[in-house]
Amino acid sequence: MSEPILLLPQLKPDADVKSGDRPGEWNVQASKAFVNVATSLSYESPGAVKNISSVPTMWARPLTMEMVLYDDQNSLREQIIPQWQGMLAAIALAEIRGFPITAQLLELGELRDEENFAKCLHQLLPDYKGRNLYTLENKHPWEDIYLFLWDKQPIGMTSPTTIVVPAEKGHWQDLPWWDNNEKILKSPKNFLNAKEQALLWRWLDNLNNTLTKYKKEANKEKGDETAIDTMRGLLTDYQRSLTQIEEQKLILSDDLVFFEVNINRGVLEALNRPLKAPERPSCVELVASKPGTDKLPLLIYDPEMARVWNEKPQNIWIHGGKTLASLKPEEFSQLKGQWTNDVQLVTPDELFFPELKFIELENALPGALSPEVDQPLVFQNQRITPLIPLNPLLLDYFTPEGLLSKIKFQKLKTGVRLILDLPLSGVKEDKKSENYRLSKDYDLKVENSLGDQLPVLQVWPNFQKEDWREYYTFYYDGELQDQTFKITYPQARKHHGFKEGFGSFLMYRSEKFPEYLPCTDFDNNQIGLILFPSPTEIRDNKSWHIGVDFGTSFTNIYVNANRQEVPQPLKLNNLQFQVTKTSLENRLNTLFEYFVPENFRLVTDSQALPLSSVLTIRGKDPSNTQQLSPILDGRIYVPDNDRFEPQQDWIKTNLKWDEHIRPYSEVFLKNLALYISALAAQAGVTEIQWSLSYPSAFSRGDILNYSDVWSNVARELEASTGIKQNYPEADLKTGKGDFRTESLAIAQYFADFEDKDLVYTTCIDIGGGTSDISIWEKNNLVHQCSVQLAGRDIFSQFIKLNLKFAEEKFGLDPKDWQGLGSGAFSAKLDVWLRYTSEQWLTKNRALQRRDPNFQGLTRLMTIGIAGLYYYVGILLKVLHEELVEDQEGNIVPVYKEGKITPVYIGGNASRFLKWLDERGKFDRNSEINELFSRMLSKGSAFKDTEEVTNVSKNPKDEAACGLVLSSTKLKGLGRKVKDPIIAGEKYLVNGEEFTGNQRLTLGDSDEDIKEFTIPELIEVPKFLYEFHQALRDLELESITALPGYKMSPETDDNSRLWQETQRELNKTLLNLKGESKDIRPESTFILGLKALLTILGKKWADE
Repeated sequence: MSEPILLLPQLKPDADVKSGDRPGEWNVQASKAFVNVATSLSYESPGAVKNISSVPTMWARPLTMEMVLYDDQNSLREQIIPQWQGMLAAIALAEIRGFPITAQLLELGELRDEENFAKCLHQLLPDYKGRNLYTLENKHPWEDIYLFLWDKQPIGMTSPTTIVVPAEKGHWQDLPWWDNNEKILKSPKNFLNAKEQALLWRWLDNLNNTLTKYKKEANKEKGDETAIDTMRGLLTDYQRSLTQIEEQKLILSDDLVFFEVNINRGVLEALNRPLKAPERPSCVELVASKPGTDKLPLLIYDPEMARVWNEKPQNIWIHGGKTLASLKPEEFSQLKGQWTNDVQLVTPDELFFPELKFIELENALPGALSPEVDQPLVFQNQRITPLIPLNPLLLDYFTPEGLLSKIKFQKLKTGVRLILDLPLSGVKEDKKSENYRLSKDYDLKVENSLGDQLPVLQVWPNFQKEDWREYYTFYYDGELQDQTFKITYPQARKHHGFKEGFGSFLMYRSEKFPEYLPCTDFDNNQIGLILFPSPTEIRDNKSWHIGVDFGTSFTNIYVNANRQEVPQPLKLNNLQFQVTKTSLENRLNTLFEYFVPENFRLVTDSQALPLSSVLTIRGKDPSNTQQLSPILDGRIYVPDNDRFEPQQDWIKTNLKWDEHIRPYSEVFLKNLALYISALAAQAGVTEIQWSLSYPSAFSRGDILNYSDVWSNVARELEASTGIKQNYPEADLKTGKGDFRTESLAIAQYFADFEDKDLVYTTCIDIGGGTSDISIWEKNNLVHQCSVQLAGRDIFSQFIKLNLKFAEEKFGLDPKDWQGLGSGAFSAKLDVWLRYTSEQWLTKNRALQRRDPNFQGLTRLMTIGIAGLYYYVGILLKVLHEELVEDQEGNIVPVYKEGKITPVYIGGNASRFLKWLDERGKFDRNSEINELFSRMLSKGSAFKDTEEVTNVSKNPKDEAACGLVLSSTKLKGLGRKVKDPIIAGEKYLVNGEEFTGNQRLTLGDSDEDIKEFTIPELIEVPKFLYEFHQALRDLELESITALPGYKMSPETDDNSRLWQETQRELNKTLLNLKGESKDIRPESTFILGLKALLTILGKKWADE
């Protein structure tokens, strides 16, 4: 037998183990050697404290742990017990702290037939009698063990005698109570806060109670009572070392396989579920200051938070039981998606944009909120304005002003630092919030410069009012394209974008004033924010009475605020909010063409009112032809002499009369009403009473359509502005109240605003398309009517016929005027007259005294106006001949006075009276007064009492002003008597003949108009004769006779003139067909007079 070999423990006498040839040398043996060792050892009481356990297998560590824990005198207890406690704590707090612990079940009884090493381990299973905490049915309790892993590396195991056994060389990376220097676990107490200690206490108590179950005889897996008592004592001692909070409840994980395996062998079942973090308010929730925010809580996850706050990570609660300690960076994306219905979870990097874009201008965004800077930011010696590189998500929780107070730029040597101070809920329960500072450093790079040219960016209107939901944002890139920024507006209700040339335009409609606008590059990547200050909030309770005179050429507006005695023209205040610094010329031109103007005055010393009745639809979506939206689809246009091109497709004129462009007329009125409502809201108005005028020349269908448009507009505005909109209903019988004829409105102006007596008076409002007439006697209305003879007939048509004359006299370039339709031409000429005529008359009118061409123009204008007076004379005569029953039952003339009347004249075209006086002005000394009085006399056959024409002090203001006067001395405004227009010339309707003294009642008939004719002009030739006779009798110097005219009332004596006039008239009458309600009633005398003027105008132009 060979020399004895020292082995611990001893070998059996019949051992199969073979020794080596020489000490210290390795030799190769078959795998059966493991089995031979296991069967040859004399191993009776490995747990005995007197024997040395030195078996080089996995069981050495658990048996050493067992030896120490069951011997309260063992010298290793001070080292081993803290390790044992540390492992229990790590398992208990695995979910709360987010420890990367998993477990695997090793069933040695199953594995021994598959692996020789497992077979060896199974052969070496320790004896468990007297130390087992549980038993397993038909199994050795050591057969099934659980191996614990940390980041997939073994760190310990379970034991049926000591519950757990930490590995001697386990690597618990980042476990707070792991001593990385000594490579051992330590007691966790000093690394746990009071809450965690209380939770661990409950978990250990549950483990203790679980042990108790295994003392009971009825338990099939009953353990040794002495061993159980020993372990319970160790657990109780562990509990005593911890903080106990009586009200703390046991909360276990909801995950039944938290460790990736179900731990269910005996008392080990208590290890299966670690502690679940109790639902505590998040420490990292952003404390929102924005009123009424309904967004999910915003949580900031930053692994650096513990260091910044100098707080233990387990004390910083995130959400769903997760703390800063337990939420690992690799879990972030998963949990962010998992919590998406509860909270928004972001990292600091998600709050900052990666690059800082900047504008090479100081204060480049004058309308925006500017963050605090410690010193001016400079790039290449130029002060700059940065876009704020923050996620707009923050604006869900702060107002712009609130966010602004939390950000600051610091200048660095080569860049900029953006500091963001966020109020978070914090870890201190006695504080409402705890500041958390974030920052990001940016380099100022050439490629991030947006240059020094900016887009036009505006918002309208610039106020905030409860229930106001009509805001419009406008952007034009100035053809800078990718050299500047774009904007987006996700909260907008409606969006419209278009391109013109190299320029890009964007318009947005929103229900709130924008708090901010995200800026993007031309690839639609977000690059920064523009923060807007909260606009002025308006609270008041005023009312306005608004008068709107929608005219052919111009539209006027008057306001009576709170029913004051003296109404005023509406002040068209600037309601624009300018965001970007742009040149005044560029901004004004852009807004005039594509958006709401900053002001409606193109000439500094001019008045904003009246507005031109012109619409621009430039930039409108071409596919949208109905239900046009104000501003987005069309806007009130403010033309000037230099750039007004009414021939363009996007310019719409003649809105009042052209039924083929009714949608454009409606959107013009929508814009008008919206703008007025905005001005009212700015003034604190909560209720508007609308008063509207219309010409008597409107057909019944015209009146009803006009009324319907306004009622629809008012209802829509009431819903979107929060202002009560009282709109008038059409009254076809009386034309009174707040839906009134222009003739009544102007009469009330003269009577109640200028305090003129209407004892026996005629009031005439000469506009661009109609002249509205009312005749009064003792302040009582006698008759009202409207004729389509006005500025376009007595001036515009003549200039259109003779552009050479316009070039010579007025400097108008024919190329700008040729090819324009009558409506477009008149609109353009109206603009020239508005801004230029007064100056031209002052400088040039006297110089044209002997100019035959100019005399020809003034002659035509005089014939037109004199013809209107002659027609008023016809009215006086017919009204004097018509009989009615008065209140006493007497039969009396409708017009009792039986004499011609003074005339009060107003309206936009009343300015043409100045053209007829060589001085360029009109007053009671103008000799043309004598001619007009004579025409009244000749038309009426009353004596010429040399009545004077009085011109309004406020031309074109009269109707709008008269609509809103609070009281009146006039009577008969609401009389319910039909007052059809008086014809003036004999006519036939569908073959039925009517005299010139009869009324036209076309709109009252249900019969269609198939034929309307004026077989022969009688009164018009008579008028022209009386006109020339008056020139001779009155010896007027400023007006000359028609060349070649023969002084005779008979048509045969000027047969060619009257034949051409009759032909022109017949051409016009061809259009007077159709449903009677759609026929606009017109005086037959006026129709003949207009035909005459057209023929005379052509002759003048040809001379």
